Amino acid sequence: MNVKSLAAIASVVVGLSGIFAPAWAKAPTIDQLVANPKMLTAELDRCERLGMAANNDARCHTAWSAENKQFFGHGDGNYSKVPVHLFGNTPKFDPEPHSQKSHPSKPSEPPNGQ
Repeated sequence: MNVKSLAAIASVVVGLSGIFAPAWAKAPTIDQLVANPKMLTAELDRCERLGMAANNDARCHTAWSAENKQFFGHGDGNYSKVPVHLFGNTPKFDPEPHSQKSHPSKPSEPPNGQ
């Protein structure tokens, strides 16, 4: 082998290591991906290019979890169990307005008054 062929092989090895370096790099955490939307987009694009192999890729699972966290939030919402009345002056809805109802304090009387 001459010097030119060794240089060509070395450049191929360096080029290939540059292509596969992101796969060997330390995987970002969910919080790092949520904080950096460009990095999250890059990870999601990488997972899309992997196709079905992304189902077995830990970095893709991290990216998908970060996307869910970004979309659904952190879970510290302001949920209130007390019902909220948006329209306070509206009358209550009676689903059966014309039905005969007996008052709970009165004994029930026959319908014809006898």
